[in-house]
Order: sequence, then structure tokens, then C-alpha cells
Amino acid sequence: MQVQNQPIQPSYSDDLTRSIGALQYLQVMITVQHDPTLTTVAKFVESMQCEFGAEETLENVIQTLVARHLTVQLAQRRRSRSLVAAEVER
Repeated sequence: MQVQNQPIQPSYSDDLTRSIGALQYLQVMITVQHDPTLTTVAKFVESMQCEFGAEETLENVIQTLVARHLTVQLAQRRRSRSLVAAEVER
């Protein structure tokens, strides 16, 4: 049995339910404020546009952010290992 690496796509019957789903997802993801508003979302999108350009694809933005996150995680692990190694040597 072969498992395909394809994301599960949400099923929306029309533009309205797709819009509702997208806004609900953004509401959950933007947890900086207690009750995010459309202004919160607009500022978030604006900051992404400033950093990546208004015409950049979402996939490229996501991949860039994932790469940054992995770089930070690797650096933290290396530091942690260095500290453990230094403690062991003492």
C-alpha cells in the first residue's frame, strides 16, 4: 500500500463557505490579540507583503518561513549539545 504525500484539502461547497473557513483559520492562527479584527489580518498580510513582495506566492512564503524555523531549531539544538558536551567535560 502506497501512501501519497498530498495534503488533505478542506471541502467547501462555495465561495462563501471558503471565505468563512479562511477567516476562521486566520482567527485561530493570529493569537497575538485576544479578539483579532480584519485590521489585525490586514496588518499581518501587509507585513508579509513588505518582506516578500505583494506578488510572491503563498507556497514560496511558507517554504521560506519553514526554512527559517528549521534553521533556528537546528541552531538551538547545536547550542544545547555544546552545553551538554561542556558539562560532561568538566
